[in-house]
Amino acid sequence: MSQQSPPPTPAPSLTPSPAPPPAAPAPDLEAWSGWCRRTEAAARLVLAAAPDDPFDRAEGLRYVGRIAQHGLQSFIEESDAANPVVTHGLPKLGGDNPDYVYSVAALSGAWEYRLRGRLGDSAYLGLGTYHGGVGTAEGLQVSGYLAGKDMAFEADGRFEITLSCEKRPGNWLPMKPTTSQLMIRELLLDRRNQRSAEFTIERTTGGPIARPLDPGHYATQLARAGAYVEGAIAQFLEWTKDFASRPNRIDRLDERLASGARGDPFTHYYGGYYAIAPDEAMIAELTPPACEYWNLQLCNHWLESLDFTKHTVSVNHHTARPGPDGVVRAVIAHSDPGVPNWLDTAGHRRGCIIARQVGTAKPDDPRCRVVKLRDVARG
Repeated sequence: MSQQSPPPTPAPSLTPSPAPPPAAPAPDLEAWSGWCRRTEAAARLVLAAAPDDPFDRAEGLRYVGRIAQHGLQSFIEESDAANPVVTHGLPKLGGDNPDYVYSVAALSGAWEYRLRGRLGDSAYLGLGTYHGGVGTAEGLQVSGYLAGKDMAFEADGRFEITLSCEKRPGNWLPMKPTTSQLMIRELLLDRRNQRSAEFTIERTTGGPIARPLDPGHYATQLARAGAYVEGAIAQFLEWTKDFASRPNRIDRLDERLASGARGDPFTHYYGGYYAIAPDEAMIAELTPPACEYWNLQLCNHWLESLDFTKHTVSVNHHTARPGPDGVVRAVIAHSDPGVPNWLDTAGHRRGCIIARQVGTAKPDDPRCRVVKLRDVARG
């Protein structure tokens, strides 16, 4: 039996084969990559605006993560205006108020809704519908507003509100065709010990709507979430920049800044910045006007409220101890000076200040000065 030799092995080519063209990214990967790029861009904005302090830089990056988490939650998980749910879902952003419990729900001006609730221990209740959004060219704008003092309640504190574009009898909260969000501000003057209200919402027009995830819509949601993260952070960095340019002062909030984040239309807002040495204190004097509510609070450099669960970082008309002349002297210091109205910086060398005066025609502008900590007790 004869044996056949194998064919010779061809010599390797000295000319490489052309590389295949790179595959175009899949649409879903591109959508996800876009989200990641916007989040990284937000982080770069924060680091570019950060003080030269590892503590502030770390808080800035944590801030980006918090806003990114909220963006995904708000624009995807809780974005269904056909089946809205009221949640306590707002992050620390833009000088959030330690005295307020914020609640939100997705809306659409194409439908009507019924909001039911029962009062807790709140001293003030404000409900607003909004269009536009924080971080957009339009900004967050009020579509309609309803204050608790203008509402009818049952004897046990229960209430019902209609949300619609057309006026309805009873408690009515106006919307516009472009309305996309409900926001509730509930004032608790002693937040550690008081209970908040209960809320439920339901859509009352149109039939049942239950939809599975749509890939194209999800990509759009991711894009909106990414734009929100970068836009919201950029917007409030402008606030910090403005406040920090005039340290150790508290001024009325510039209309240019306020116009992009319309909140309660009955509130006068103030912004400021503290930057004091360990042996110094900043004293802010206020003659409280006749109003429904006022407060003064501390934030970090990124306009996040300081940890009000562990430190006294704010004062309001309920907690303040005025002097014999009726003037409230809030003392911002790194350590307790042993006087009333001390606001604890909670380990922050610097940060923003926000003040509010609600329901007054004559707001009082705070007067500020910096003194040595040892001299605080002397006034």
